[in-house]
Amino acid sequence: MRRYPDIEGKGTGIGSYSDMLDSMLSENGVDHEDVYLKLSTDEGYLKCLRQGFIAPSLFLRKTDCQLYHATDELCCMSFPRIRGKKVVTFHHVSKGREGKSPLLFAIWKIAAKRAVKHSDAIIAVSHQTRDEVVGKLGADPEKVYVLEHTVDPVFRDLGGPREKVIGFVGTLIERKNVPGGLRAFKLFTEMPGTDGYRFVICGEGPMKSELVSLSESLGIADRVVFTSGLGKKDLLELYNGMVVFANSSMHEGLGLTALEAQACGAPVVFFKDADIPEEATKHFVPSGDEEEFARNMYKLAMDEEYRRKVTGGASFGLSPEEYSRELFGIYSKVLGRKFP
Repeated sequence: MRRYPDIEGKGTGIGSYSDMLDSMLSENGVDHEDVYLKLSTDEGYLKCLRQGFIAPSLFLRKTDCQLYHATDELCCMSFPRIRGKKVVTFHHVSKGREGKSPLLFAIWKIAAKRAVKHSDAIIAVSHQTRDEVVGKLGADPEKVYVLEHTVDPVFRDLGGPREKVIGFVGTLIERKNVPGGLRAFKLFTEMPGTDGYRFVICGEGPMKSELVSLSESLGIADRVVFTSGLGKKDLLELYNGMVVFANSSMHEGLGLTALEAQACGAPVVFFKDADIPEEATKHFVPSGDEEEFARNMYKLAMDEEYRRKVTGGASFGLSPEEYSRELFGIYSKVLGRKFP
C-alpha cells in the first residue's frame, strides 16, 4: 500500500522507499500487488479523498491477502476494515502541520493513530523515530522494529571537481529551517575568498516566496538560486558539484537528501541541537549556531583535505540484501511462518 509513483523531478523519500520495497519483492520472486493511494491535495481535496481513501478502502475490503504493508502511515486509514496481517513504516512523527494543508494534517493524525492501533508490526527508519512512535503515539515497543534503509545506489561520488556551490535539497517547510541556512550563507559570503559562491536551494513548498524575500532583504539574492523538478540524474550532478550540503533542518526521521549528498562526496553541516537521528549524523559536521554553521561551511569549502577527511568512508544504512533479510524476518514473525 503506497502513494502513486513519483513523477520524475518530484521525487520524495517515501516514494524512493516504496520503489525500493517494490523492487525488493520482485527480485525475491514474491507475488505481490501495489495498491496506490493519492495522498496530496495538488489536484483538489475531492480527488485526494476519492483516490486516496474512499476508492482504496472499498477495494481493500474485497481483497483476501495474508499481509499488507503500508509504506507510510497515511496509507493506513483502511487498516481497521481489512483482514490479514498489517505492517506499516514510519519515516518520522509530525510535530505540526509541516506545510501540509489543514485537512491533510488532520487526516494524518487519524491515520497515525490507526496505524499504531491496528498494525501487527511497525518499522521505524531510525531509533529516534522508534522512540517518537512509542513515546508520542503510544505504540507497543515490542512490535516496533528499526530498519535503516540504504541510500539509492545511483547516488555516488563521481570523483570530479567541485563547484563553488553550497546546496540544499528538500521541501521548503518550517522544520527544514532554510531561513537559518540562508542567514548562515550570508555570513559565509562575508568571509575572505568566497566571491563566486552560490547557494542552490532545490525544492518546492509553502515557504518559497518567504525565502525569496529573505534572500533579497539579506542582500544575497544574486547569489541564491532556487530550482526544482530535478530528476535523479540531475540531482546526482548537483550533489557531486557541491562543496557543502547545508542541512539546516531542525527535525528529521532520517533526512534522506543529506545522506544522498554525503554518498556523493559532499560533506554535510547541521545544527547539533536538531532532532536528527545520531546514526544519520555520524559523519556530519555539528554547529552550535548560525555563525558556527557559516564557519564550518567556510572551512569545508576552503580546505579540500579537511573536506575529504569528513566524507571519506562515510556510509549509512543496510545494504539491499541485508534490508530484505531483516524485512522478511519481520514478515515471518507477523505471519508465524517463514517468508517468503
